[in-house]
Amino acid sequence: MQEQFQELGVSLAVSPDDEGTIAVMACNWPSLEAFLACATQWRTETVVMGGAGAISSQIVFVGLDYKSCLDLLKFRAAPPHVFDDMQVMEEAALPILNEVA
Repeated sequence: MQEQFQELGVSLAVSPDDEGTIAVMACNWPSLEAFLACATQWRTETVVMGGAGAISSQIVFVGLDYKSCLDLLKFRAAPPHVFDDMQVMEEAALPILNEVA
């Protein structure tokens, strides 16, 4: 990420203690907190694969349960843009959640 910032002409002071941490801009903090609060609201499906004695199953993440997430956002009095931000994070998270090891 530091290389990407350098390409844009932005320099960042990074200390060795920052290794493995991610900086979050203050304006994005409410969206990240809401996304993490909805971590138990993923809709999943079980997919059965194989046949003839070699049957296995895999859980596939479909997306967030929007109704539950919207209830949480209402409870938290979150600004309207937070839901849009959550959808962007959801879209980025789905391929990672559905990686097959």
